[in-house]
Amino acid sequence: MQTSNKKYDNISVALHWIIGIGILALAGLELFRGEFPKGHFIREGLKPIHQPVGTLLFALIIVRVTWRLLLAKVPTESHKFDLAGIAAKLVHLALYALMIGLPLLGLVYVFGNDKVIDFGLFSLALPLKASLGGFAKSARWWHETLGIAMFSLALLHAAAALGHHYILKDGLLNKMRFAKNSDANDTDFDPPLVAAE
Repeated sequence: MQTSNKKYDNISVALHWIIGIGILALAGLELFRGEFPKGHFIREGLKPIHQPVGTLLFALIIVRVTWRLLLAKVPTESHKFDLAGIAAKLVHLALYALMIGLPLLGLVYVFGNDKVIDFGLFSLALPLKASLGGFAKSARWWHETLGIAMFSLALLHAAAALGHHYILKDGLLNKMRFAKNSDANDTDFDPPLVAAE
């Protein structure tokens, strides 16, 4: 069961930063890889990274969603019904939907073509071409198209958080800092990372 707090718990914070940085890095890597023609050594050399890293990120996303629903300490939010508050909620919902939907589409493409995900020491294989093969091509297109949407939303989310913290100076990023033992159950916000001038 969730408990209320002024900050997220350390597990939520760790998962947030690992997944967020991982998504931005993986998307950026794919955009960089796409700048090179097929067959180029850089494009082909980076190709094996996407599927195993994406699968690991998906596993962490499942852990994060489960933790958030069952055990996480979630900051008590003031109920804002202004345009900014509604927009923030919609962006969060869209990000969660994409974090779950995108990897699933990728898995449909991979396993629908009877391909394997190579982790180096082991491989993950599910021969589902007979049942998913008809969806594999469209799944890849949706995966790539929605990937751009998620990358854009993630950047928007990051920019909005930085704007809140450093321009509005409301200390928003303090919610996503690791809590020390002494302030793990604080009911007040810490001062912003950068003091207001």
